[in-house]
Amino acid sequence: MRKFKKVAVVENILQANAVTHTAPHHADEVFVTAILSVMRETRVFRTRDTALINSIKRGDPEEVMVYDVGGEYDLERRWFDHHQKSFEECRSDGIKYSSAGLIWRQYAEEVLSRYDCPDELMKEATKVVDDSLIKGVDARDNGLATDGMEMSVSKLISLYNPNWGEEETNPDRAFLAAVKLAQEVLDRSIRSAISVTKAKSQMVELIAASSGEVLVLPEFIAGWTEHVLRSDNPQAKKLLFCLFPDLDGGWKVQAIPPSLKEKMGKRKALPATWCGLVDEELISQTGVAGAIFCHANGFIAGAKTKDAAMELARLAISL
Repeated sequence: MRKFKKVAVVENILQANAVTHTAPHHADEVFVTAILSVMRETRVFRTRDTALINSIKRGDPEEVMVYDVGGEYDLERRWFDHHQKSFEECRSDGIKYSSAGLIWRQYAEEVLSRYDCPDELMKEATKVVDDSLIKGVDARDNGLATDGMEMSVSKLISLYNPNWGEEETNPDRAFLAAVKLAQEVLDRSIRSAISVTKAKSQMVELIAASSGEVLVLPEFIAGWTEHVLRSDNPQAKKLLFCLFPDLDGGWKVQAIPPSLKEKMGKRKALPATWCGLVDEELISQTGVAGAIFCHANGFIAGAKTKDAAMELARLAISL
């Protein structure tokens, strides 16, 4: 197994050589961090503070890499964001890039060289990894359905079988390595299932108590989408947006999908004129003080306060 270099989260941006956004984490920046860790030790600073990000100095030999935040895609500066309205980078099949795909496209050959990939196989190996893993992550992050694109847990487990040409071919050791991974996945799956089950009764009460087209959660509840979509309460069918506090102290307003089969869809999207805007641009467009960002796909927006998030939701419904 290839030994990855150390990854650490640092508390001071001056200590960082990588910058991405704060919690909750998503697959795209997690995979970016993993890719970077093949090439170098990675010291990650996590923030959404635009002014702080823009304070990063340029020209250092080990220049800070900014990804999935920052509002720019600039190879020279090594900024790899895809949320800005001007971003239009897509694959030939139309799948839009996220930070994971942008980083993989830029550094795949360097990463593969660490695995002693022959030069003549670089191009194809890059595409295979993109098709089997990165593209699905990108599609998911950009709000697209990922059936058949995103690597499944079964496929992931199967990758732990010995590959042709490897020195390590002991099936028992390969099995134990897969078990270790499965233990981690199983542990998190059980914890998640328990959490979702415990939250069901609370979600039933919250849906029943809601009125109009906005559901307000007093705290983030993992699996809330499934609870809304599985609810037999007629009120659940009327809901268009859900408001909930995030881990940064702000609030999110998220579009509710049409159904369980269309979980990446939206009953009502946030206005197209908001999509990709951040900070003052979004405030100017919406007239809502405290608006922070609106995702380019129009499925989620952030605000500094509950009232601001509610104002965004009500405005979106009215437009």
